[in-house]
Amino acid sequence: MHLTKRFSIILCTGVLFLMACVGTTPQTVPQSDPQPTSQTVLQTAPKKDSSESSVASDKNTEAFAPVAPANEPMTLETEPMAPETKPMALANAVPDIYVEIPRLAQKALTRADSFYAAGNLDSAAAIVERFSVLNPLWKEWQSQAKSIGEKVRSGYSKKDADLQQFLIAMVNANSRRAPYAEVKALADTICASTPSDSIRRIVDSLSRIAYVRTFEKVKSSRDEALTLAGEKAAFDAAEQKLSDLILRYSDFVDTLGLQNALLKISSLRMDESSSSAEYWKTHDPKKSLEEAKHLSANKKWSAAKEILFKLKSSSLRGEALRELDAVYVGYCTEKRKLTATLFAQSQNKKANKVDKISKAIAELDDCLEFAPEYKDRATVLSNKQFLQSELSK
Repeated sequence: MHLTKRFSIILCTGVLFLMACVGTTPQTVPQSDPQPTSQTVLQTAPKKDSSESSVASDKNTEAFAPVAPANEPMTLETEPMAPETKPMALANAVPDIYVEIPRLAQKALTRADSFYAAGNLDSAAAIVERFSVLNPLWKEWQSQAKSIGEKVRSGYSKKDADLQQFLIAMVNANSRRAPYAEVKALADTICASTPSDSIRRIVDSLSRIAYVRTFEKVKSSRDEALTLAGEKAAFDAAEQKLSDLILRYSDFVDTLGLQNALLKISSLRMDESSSSAEYWKTHDPKKSLEEAKHLSANKKWSAAKEILFKLKSSSLRGEALRELDAVYVGYCTEKRKLTATLFAQSQNKKANKVDKISKAIAELDDCLEFAPEYKDRATVLSNKQFLQSELSK
């Protein structure tokens, strides 16, 4: 009886000594020596000499293991970091609450269950108590989330109100037939705010309307500029008109070939000599045109052509060009008739075939030289090739 009492006193003294050595602050067990009873455990007391080890059995040591007080933080074992994972990347990563909170909660409950299974009721109770402590915090988090949600909804409402104002501005811009660039700027502002699909469809529709309207307007102005240069020889006015279009409607410079049109006008200007332009300051273009028509009617092709070339730099440029085409047609028609007659004669056995065909080819060459812009020039070249092939037979 006395021996049993003495043994109990020695056992209690040893346990108290162990607890004093360990302290109350829990530490994580090195991962090289994990405990089988739980994923996360507290570090056991350091080993003493053999006399202390013989006092308490393995079962008693487990039963009297130090318990983490309820007011001390629980230290959880973390997952080992993958070798390729960079610490900086983890620091900058935003945790996903839908993943991390359930994972931590499940880990804590698993640990509490392990303590319970091992008979360590105080440690299990300490973990369970943490969930009760978290309850008011959870309510506070919910309140904060609700407050932030209200701010977000208010921001969306303000954003929708701003987008509506921009939509109204787009509608008004289309109503007053504003240029496409203005409507496009409003559309870009709205799209930068990531609008809903319905608003984006409205924006796209309004943008297309403005684009088509401005396209037709610029195209018409471009054609007017080309007409000023081609019909009236008003090169300065035409170039100014095109330059204004290029500056004001940059979205259509490539689509409508505005730069190419400007180059074409410059080319037309270079075709006309400055002396011809000076000539019409002292001469009447209308009288000169009438004279050219009279010469053309009398088949004086060269004289008519000379006057008409001068008229290309006058205010009657368009009419002069059309009359020049008529001169080309009259001259080449006459030459082609002669060519047909000479070829028919070359088929007569008594005629000199080579001589007749050579003369016929010469008539076609006259047409090609006199009228480089003759509309049936391709046909004349084809006839010439045919006659040349007849010569080789």
